[in-house]
Amino acid sequence: MKNPMPQPAKARLDQTLRRLQIIAPLILLATATVYALWSEFSLSPQPANWARGAVALGLFGVFGAALSWFALRRLRHEIATASQSDHARVSEHILAAITADSADAIILLDKHDLIQSWNQGAEMLFGYRAAEIIGQPFATLVPPDLSDESERLNKMVYAQGMARGWITRRVTRDGRQITVDLTRTLLRDEQGAIIGSSAILRDITEREQNAQQTRELNRQLETQVAQRTRELAASNQELRRRQRELENANAELQELDTLKSEFVSLVSHELRAPLANVSGSLELLLANDNQLTAHQRELLTLANNQAARLARLVRGILNISRIEAGQTLLQLQAFDLAPLLERICSQWQFCDPDHTYRADVASNLPSVWADRDRIEEVLTNLLENAFKYSDPATEIRVRAETRAAEMLITVSDRGRGIQTEDLQRIFDKFYRTERGDARQTYGHGLGLYISIKLVEAMGGRLWAESEQNQGTTFYFTLPLAGHVGITPGHASAH
Repeated sequence: MKNPMPQPAKARLDQTLRRLQIIAPLILLATATVYALWSEFSLSPQPANWARGAVALGLFGVFGAALSWFALRRLRHEIATASQSDHARVSEHILAAITADSADAIILLDKHDLIQSWNQGAEMLFGYRAAEIIGQPFATLVPPDLSDESERLNKMVYAQGMARGWITRRVTRDGRQITVDLTRTLLRDEQGAIIGSSAILRDITEREQNAQQTRELNRQLETQVAQRTRELAASNQELRRRQRELENANAELQELDTLKSEFVSLVSHELRAPLANVSGSLELLLANDNQLTAHQRELLTLANNQAARLARLVRGILNISRIEAGQTLLQLQAFDLAPLLERICSQWQFCDPDHTYRADVASNLPSVWADRDRIEEVLTNLLENAFKYSDPATEIRVRAETRAAEMLITVSDRGRGIQTEDLQRIFDKFYRTERGDARQTYGHGLGLYISIKLVEAMGGRLWAESEQNQGTTFYFTLPLAGHVGITPGHASAH
């Protein structure tokens, strides 16, 4: 098929004919007028010449000009009509080519829903060749269970003129059912009479399967989320119930602990006076040397020692009660630590000649900021611990030196040492190491606990280091006077 004239060329041709439609009549009219005037003035002025000039002017000037105007107008109309026809034929050809080669199934139906055209897309989608299906009812492609749907679709098309986005199923030649997106459009002629309809079908089977899988996965996910939510709600409810039980138990324990502390404090206070009386009476009896036999003196000495032991236990329990209740009273002051260390070592040397006590104190030590009596209590507990767990004829050394803004005091012995698992717990209340000589090493497991609490209350730290069969060293620090703003460290065993 010959290509139509391009639009710019058609526009230029129409413009030229339009101009010629105006110019050509004018030229004919001007030519006839000139000829008439020439006939009148150049030839002899006879009536025949006048008549000839008038006839030429009327025939060629007026009639010729009008004839040329109408002829050019008719030519323009014929050219425009031919151009429109060519354009319409080209459009129809392009539309037919698009319809025939479209990947979608495009089917034309007559008024009775009989298939009139079958493009390549329909052949690929349904498997029917055009010769096999043209003339067959459109219902051939509809599954038997969707016959009612087909009737509803036809009613909608005839009522609204078209139906778009209709998701349905259709049957292929081999009996497979596919999911399609159907668009039906009613077709009318120039007078508006219905001549049939068109159907465009697009295969969305895979898309619908994916959507179905997505919906199923979403449903499963929602089910799992709902189940997990219920489980979490049940778990949270159980946790809240257990938390309430723990809170109640904790409140009961706190109440019991308070009652225990009050009971221990009360009993300890009530025991102090009888113990003081017992101890005083025993000392008075022991002071009467002339009236006691050796066996009686031995028994009274044992009783006096036991009373002293019980008094120390009561005093320790009272100290623990005050510490745990936050009622420890400290008389903090700046004082020289060296004389205190030397005096304590001298006292222990006098009472225990089986060991050698040495105060190794550096000269010109600065003053510490602490409670003198509490420091003496701490040193007494540490020296008592060294006395119990070191062999006779060994040295127990006390050292003091400054480090940065604190004083470091150490108490070292040459005993059997402390095992690693015990070293982590020796500062626990009532804890005693399991040793073969436990019966001989007398104590209650309170001295180290009281000592670490007192040192911490004064802003220091207390810890221990030990090696098997090499001995044990206890370290504790105190802030120097003038550095009391330093934050106390946490006591730990290194």
